[in-house]
Amino acid sequence: MAGKQEGGIYRRGGVWWIVFYHNGTRHRESTRSTRKADAVQLRKKRLGQSAEGKVTGADERRVMFEDLCDGILTDYKVNGRRSVKRLRASLKHLARTFAGNTALSITVGRVKSYIADRQEEGASASSIQKELAALKRAFRLAVLEGRLSAMPAFPSIAVRNEREGFLSAADLERLVAELPDYLRPLTRFAFATGWRRGECVGLKWSDVDFEAGVVRVEASRTKTAKARTFPFGALPSLTALLEAQRAATRAQERETGQLVPYVFHRAGEPIRSFYGAWRSACERAGLPGTLFHDLRRSAVVRFERAGISRSVSMKLSGHRTQNIFDRYAIADAAALEEGVEKLAALDGAEPAEPRKVVPIDRTG
Repeated sequence: MAGKQEGGIYRRGGVWWIVFYHNGTRHRESTRSTRKADAVQLRKKRLGQSAEGKVTGADERRVMFEDLCDGILTDYKVNGRRSVKRLRASLKHLARTFAGNTALSITVGRVKSYIADRQEEGASASSIQKELAALKRAFRLAVLEGRLSAMPAFPSIAVRNEREGFLSAADLERLVAELPDYLRPLTRFAFATGWRRGECVGLKWSDVDFEAGVVRVEASRTKTAKARTFPFGALPSLTALLEAQRAATRAQERETGQLVPYVFHRAGEPIRSFYGAWRSACERAGLPGTLFHDLRRSAVVRFERAGISRSVSMKLSGHRTQNIFDRYAIADAAALEEGVEKLAALDGAEPAEPRKVVPIDRTG
């Protein structure tokens, strides 16, 4: 039975409740506490939130995990973010644990349990971090929109971004020999340019200017939202690759009577998923676990060893920040040996014994 209200608070069955108004609507909320001081503090907090235009109290408890997902998906759509596919994958994993749950029930403890479960499943730290980032962003949007008054603290998870794997020229030849024909030119192009998978797969003949010797990727298809060019005319091997691919494409068009807009294709059709073919070829080539993205790292290594300046290398490969580029600049054994050989040359050029300084006799 409810007791008498005292300044917007009252007690029911030993538990204190608060009453406040928001946008003309009367709200009641349990403090879940038997201490009157807690009720006074909570009501003061709710009144402050109401003054800021936030929906609080009982309305918060109706916000579901699915509402958080809808909010972040809408945000991505409105802002034209390119990583919606990655976001949906993250939300799909999160939904396995939190679907049908209220936002308020997603506590720090439950998030930690989620991390542990994903680790037991073998998920990488990077994947888990992306999933937590999506959940955190969804909560932040809900707070900014006034649907929630606060968000839980999110535990951090260490992520090692550096990969030690990259392909040497000899590795590339072994791999290409095992790949299906349609993947061979695509792989060589990625190895030469350091461009991302999507940029290579989506390349069209309209992006290739043989007269100028330049290939271009439009800003709408780059991760950094900046257009990029690669002067293939200065690299004979890449020029030969594109000319051979153009000849093969024209032969395909004559055979089928259909135009093929893509530079790299599978019998005239766009190349889509090739995970199985890639993985099998890597295993046969003795390169298990190699990723297509390792071609990008391999290109950076080659740029470094060729003596290309860091700023030019970043423009060629499309790396946005120095930090990311540094992670890919992997020194192989040959490069390390070359460095030590330079030290040896320096040792040979310098005198083995320090010069002796003989003082001048000024007494005579």
